[in-house]
Amino acid sequence: MLAITAQARAGALDLAWRMFRDAGYDRVADDPAVLSLRGRLLKDEALLLAGEARRQHAREAAAAYSAAAQLAPAPYPLINAATLALIAGDTAGSRALAADVQELLQAGVPDETPYWLGATEAEALLLAGDRDAAETVLARAIGAAPLAWEDHASTLRQFGVILAEQGAPAAWLDAYRPPRSLHFAGHMRLPEDVAALSDSIDALLAQERVGFGYGALAAGADLLIAERLIARGAELHVVLPGDVAAFVDRSVRPHGEGWVTRFEAALAEAASVQEMGEASPAAFMPSVRLADLVAMGRAAMHAGLLQSEAVQLLLGPASVDEVGQSAHAGGLWRKAGRRQHLLPLRAPSGPQGADRTAPQVISVLALDLLGDEGEDFAALDRDVAGRLPALRQALCHTPTLAIRWTARRLLIAFEGTSQAYAAAVRLSATLGASGPFRQALHIGLATAIDDPVTGAPVLLGGAFDLAERLLGVTTAGATFASEAFAASLAACEADAGRAELVGEMALVGQAPTTVYALKPRFRR
Repeated sequence: MLAITAQARAGALDLAWRMFRDAGYDRVADDPAVLSLRGRLLKDEALLLAGEARRQHAREAAAAYSAAAQLAPAPYPLINAATLALIAGDTAGSRALAADVQELLQAGVPDETPYWLGATEAEALLLAGDRDAAETVLARAIGAAPLAWEDHASTLRQFGVILAEQGAPAAWLDAYRPPRSLHFAGHMRLPEDVAALSDSIDALLAQERVGFGYGALAAGADLLIAERLIARGAELHVVLPGDVAAFVDRSVRPHGEGWVTRFEAALAEAASVQEMGEASPAAFMPSVRLADLVAMGRAAMHAGLLQSEAVQLLLGPASVDEVGQSAHAGGLWRKAGRRQHLLPLRAPSGPQGADRTAPQVISVLALDLLGDEGEDFAALDRDVAGRLPALRQALCHTPTLAIRWTARRLLIAFEGTSQAYAAAVRLSATLGASGPFRQALHIGLATAIDDPVTGAPVLLGGAFDLAERLLGVTTAGATFASEAFAASLAACEADAGRAELVGEMALVGQAPTTVYALKPRFRR
């Protein structure tokens, strides 16, 4: 059951339900642990719904938790039943259950952590309408386990739901949120007074309570910010364009061996290192853009997981309207409605002209309308040819870069993740219920060449290949995405939907790939 709970906690609700049913737990009615797990999954589902569907799921979840508490009285199922009763519209029942929780806590609960006991008491007080007492107890619980950020996030998420149901302000929760996540980038040229600049960075990181940093490690701004993150004990997550060796040769060593030493020291302290794009010189700038997208998205996704906030620090640009990749990243961040800090430097970055022969970043949507019937021509006529008008209509709203069939699958290239995801949503709504359907999304590099036979321009690149391979492991009816696509979408769209972690999956001819299922924000 721990594995199912872990999947639910990671947001992989469909996978958790599938594991629950595969274990036969849906037929169990006399095990309090199984009933509590059922309540947990129903609760998570309820929180994705709206209106009467939300209240109905909340009632079912409360019933499961209450049944567990009847078999084995304990604060955990009771406090969840109390909160779910509130969501279901039963305020009196919620308060009665909250009072039962407080009685059990006062009697003593063995084998529970001080944080959990405090958070549970605070939740019961909040349900009872005593916000001040709830805050006092919550502050004490967090003080007893200051680094249990995922536990804090779970509590804050629950409190946010309760306060919304009560129609009460929730701003007071901000003081208790886990540290913020930071995306950082900037220019390679630094001023002579680096000490003063370091002090400014330190002050900003402290002001924002930054605990996690996402970015590259180029000489100059990147490494300086990374070093300041390490100095304050923050987790450093490195996202590099190309592989490590090529990156050092391109973005670190030309500025002096001292920077190489600093790079190696920072890399050794990193909590994770991710390589994006390609190492070839021609692909460097597109790979930089891709790495920035992924770093921004990972910062945003991590902040969401912890019920915190993602902010951005750009060292160099005075405005996001300037030329250069750092300013471009800043423009995307601002467009998504997130906060950012610009620390301008006197030496501007040089202009970066577009090279039309270089690879470009593209988003690829791979679509399968045929299901598992292979070369059955009746299926081809029914499931593919018969649905082409609807397919054409769904795609007419978004400009595409390329469309091509590969055997039984359709590969569609878009300029950006937002366009690709919008097309995927329309395709799912238009075609998802009319026959076999599944789709997969990936972001990567492709190069435009002239077809040697027709002379027409075509796009070639690994982005198409990985999207098609990912489609091969996509569940029927689902939309799967690579981590790179999910992160890039999160970078560009603050409210694009939900990315549920599916896990690492083995793709033919590829290293294990982290995969997400993309779903609408609310289920209807």
